[in-house]
Amino acid sequence: MEYLTSLYALSKGEHYAPLNGVIIHYIVSGTGPVCICPTPGWGPSLEMYRRSLKPLEEHFTMVWYDTRMSGKSSGPENPLKYTNQDFMKDMDALRDYLKQDKIWVMGHSSGAYQVLNYGIIHNDKLNGIIAISSMAGTDDISREEFMKNILKRENEPYYTKGANIFAGKDTTNYTLNEKVRVIMPFYFHDQKNLSVFAEKTGTPELSEKAFRYTNASKHGSELLFPLLHHITVPTLIIVGDDDFICDRISQSDRIHKKIASSTLVVIKDAGHFSWIEQPEQFFRNCIAWIEKQKIETV
Repeated sequence: MEYLTSLYALSKGEHYAPLNGVIIHYIVSGTGPVCICPTPGWGPSLEMYRRSLKPLEEHFTMVWYDTRMSGKSSGPENPLKYTNQDFMKDMDALRDYLKQDKIWVMGHSSGAYQVLNYGIIHNDKLNGIIAISSMAGTDDISREEFMKNILKRENEPYYTKGANIFAGKDTTNYTLNEKVRVIMPFYFHDQKNLSVFAEKTGTPELSEKAFRYTNASKHGSELLFPLLHHITVPTLIIVGDDDFICDRISQSDRIHKKIASSTLVVIKDAGHFSWIEQPEQFFRNCIAWIEKQKIETV
């Protein structure tokens, strides 16, 4: 019966799993060992990643899932139930639901924060980690780099309006979708790739509640840097050389130094979405690393 449950839970397509008092929505695709990929947590749905990271489905059985209150997943109405601990319990409960002793995990941005955190807590339940545009918390070093990267764009036409939002000077009552549209240019090395992003990811699905609740719970506020040495599994850290928000200096370089088993790949001429701006570079490096791990893709 357990085997049959596992087969169903990992059958290709859309699923809903009752975990920790919420319903987690996930989609299974691809072939190979199981790799779980959470959404960032603050609002985006899984579709952005499922649509644009398809080459990885040739190496993994990908389990793309909406974190609590994002996408099609439900979530508690208590805004204080969106802590790091809640997200870690959900991820481990999903692993258990899939009947997997060990998994691969992959995440982008705040999703990378989640998979690194999972590695710290559950290193023994992992085969490896892929952390894209990684972050491990905000401190004085990251705040300084963030300001430098904002100012580097001061001659761009999108600078003033976006910078005012980041600085908290814009009091406009934006919806989350409206705010994201204003600041989105900062996330790209080449502004032409904004249209490529839209083409490859589709219309963004953002949850206002997830955004409010993760902020209320201070999700992602814990500094992971002092704890990263607990991760001993193979870890791939990928960063765009022009990522303004999860930059190489304050995040990826430091994460790499803390994880002895990690490999750092820097994608040239790319911002926060390096696989969108430089797909050939990104997937070539990512797949080369995967193949070095001798992953069986039966």
